[in-house]
Amino acid sequence: MATDPLFGWDLTFKTIEKDVKRKSDIVVAFIHFNLTKRGFRSIGIGDERTLTGDEESSELLPTSWNDAEYYTLRYVLQSKLYILHGLNSDGNLIVNLMRSEDLAVSNIAVKIEDTVQALNGSIDKMIPGHKEFMYNIKRDLIDTVTEKPTTSSETQTRTDERRPPEDPLRVPPRPRPSADPETDDLWGLPPNLRNIGRSDLDPFAPGGGGMIFNPFGPRRDIENPGLGVPGGLPRGAVPPGARFDPFGPPGVPMPGRRPPPPDADHLPPPGFDDSMFM
Repeated sequence: MATDPLFGWDLTFKTIEKDVKRKSDIVVAFIHFNLTKRGFRSIGIGDERTLTGDEESSELLPTSWNDAEYYTLRYVLQSKLYILHGLNSDGNLIVNLMRSEDLAVSNIAVKIEDTVQALNGSIDKMIPGHKEFMYNIKRDLIDTVTEKPTTSSETQTRTDERRPPEDPLRVPPRPRPSADPETDDLWGLPPNLRNIGRSDLDPFAPGGGGMIFNPFGPRRDIENPGLGVPGGLPRGAVPPGARFDPFGPPGVPMPGRRPPPPDADHLPPPGFDDSMFM
């Protein structure tokens, strides 16, 4: 046998029947009833956003709950504080339910005259559309804020989602080449540095990029770092393997070396007539 969703409403209304002054009181009382059905307990009035631990919780509405022009009720659910605000505005009752821990808020707007038809009698007489109203309270006011994760749990969830899953088949990153501190020759090349450029052709090659100029390649004249200086630099002036830019323009003939051929863009000889396309 299904439980009657309105079970307990008659008892709730009997406890506040003498306090009802206006139709908005019926709206707030019905919302309070739905909150208690979902486990909320009232701990008084006001908008204090901290708990002392000495509050007494109850299923009943507190004393003076409808004395002011607006409503401010405090509730507790699972050791978390919730504050219910109700404000009359142009025939509507704007109701907010705020979780004080992270200020998460839900709200509904109720047309008072259309919702409440009488200040006493049965629920069908007071709130003819109580079934739809109860559904809206559950969906828009209660579930919206209670099912939303708190800031701390939401942050932890997002952090876990960003963390990549552990893949036992993932290849660990290759170590970057560096000098071997155990060797006495600090000018020697690290063993992996000779493979720069191989990764363009071999996807399984160690680290290195083919588009990076290799200063130690065969096209680099390490034996004559003084290229561009007449006579060259004395041997030992530049450490072996060091990258060195020449001081002067390239192409200066070196002792005992054949000069380079002339540039293909040199000027034509006198009297040369290139009129083959005329």
